[in-house]
Amino acid sequence: CSLSAIGLPLYDPVHGSAPDLAGEDKAIPVAMILSAAMMLRHSFQMEEEAEVIENAVKHVLDSGKRTADLTRKGETPLSTTKLVEEIKAALADDHAILNIMEAYA
Repeated sequence: CSLSAIGLPLYDPVHGSAPDLAGEDKAIPVAMILSAAMMLRHSFQMEEEAEVIENAVKHVLDSGKRTADLTRKGETPLSTTKLVEEIKAALADDHAILNIMEAYA
């Protein structure tokens, strides 16, 4: 999280958004997704929802699903799109995420 001169937070991955990989389906989405969890926790006091996102990411990574740069020996790399789909599926299994969806209804 970065703060502007007037103290407004900006949540983004420390390594940036990888614009050089745009359209290639091989960027790592994990840091941006975790930045969103940080935003929920620190700007909106949505601790439970932030934990749900963090747990979903952890669950997917612990199951061996990763993009090419994060794979271990014997693992098959996933595209950015496929990894995001896996994280979304893990989120759908937890009902706390519905609070986020209701906030935008």
